[in-house]
Amino acid sequence: MKKTLTLAVFVLSLTGCATVPATTENLVTQLDGPLAQLQLDTRQLQLRLERLTENKECEQDNQCKVIGVGARPCGGPDQYLLYSTLHTDEKMLSYTNDRYQKLKKQQNEKLGMMSTCQMLMPPASACVAQKCSIGQPAS
Repeated sequence: MKKTLTLAVFVLSLTGCATVPATTENLVTQLDGPLAQLQLDTRQLQLRLERLTENKECEQDNQCKVIGVGARPCGGPDQYLLYSTLHTDEKMLSYTNDRYQKLKKQQNEKLGMMSTCQMLMPPASACVAQKCSIGQPAS
């Protein structure tokens, strides 16, 4: 019993020795409530964009499009998503993307993100073997 009590006191005293960062330190990895919620909301919208564009079946090249999503700190999209107009609700995709870009801009500002300011060019899309893909249209 005495050994158990001594061990418990020792363990409790060690937990009090954890280092706590000074309040003046700016830790990007330390999430506050609003920032954590912002990151969660951003991730959920990103997953929604992926779900909206997952069916890439097509019959001809003009049914394949790309949309710039996200926001780089210096402007422009983070990436481009390929989608088929046959199976994608373009209004919902546009609305979801607008919300996603807005949240990505807020996230970049809150985290003090920086980038190379290199603009991404939209890739060419084509219907190859009844599936939208990145590349040149078949002649």
